[in-house]
Amino acid sequence: MLWKIVQSAMNFLISDEKKKLKACAGGECGWLFVDTSRNKSRRWCSMEDCGNRAKAKRHYQKKKLQLK
Repeated sequence: MLWKIVQSAMNFLISDEKKKLKACAGGECGWLFVDTSRNKSRRWCSMEDCGNRAKAKRHYQKKKLQLK
């Protein structure tokens, strides 16, 4: 079983797919993901988790500045 994982990783690393490998823009995440979006602009490993957190944080910061 472990050999299949190693072989799959090796095949990925020698393919052109590795160009699509990105790090999540979520500050505390650290996950890697393969960007399969049409224009290669995906920023987060998961929109439901990291993307939502980033957008909520940005919204909160914007509202906080407007109140001052």
